[in-house]
Amino acid sequence: MLVDSKKLKQLRLEKNWTQQHVADVCDLSMRTIQRVEKDGVASNETVAAYAAIFELDAGDLLIASEQFETTNRPERFSKSTQVVMAALFLGGFGAGIALTLYLV
Repeated sequence: MLVDSKKLKQLRLEKNWTQQHVADVCDLSMRTIQRVEKDGVASNETVAAYAAIFELDAGDLLIASEQFETTNRPERFSKSTQVVMAALFLGGFGAGIALTLYLV
């Protein structure tokens, strides 16, 4: 299920809870809590556990797939870094094609 990871983290921080505390209360591993807050993907059981500890309906934690990318994914690279990475990828791709054609 797709969840609003920022909302979950905000709810946790408002209560001044650590990820380990949430994991203990939900009877989940801390790694699960870390993944949910990072990726925004959780099982039905995990969403139900979060809803229970924050006294919310599970639906309050879910987001539509259209919102998922903009809500949960921070921009990891600046625009200039993205341009450099694209240029390196395309350059490498072009070199791979040239090498393949040369060897054939």
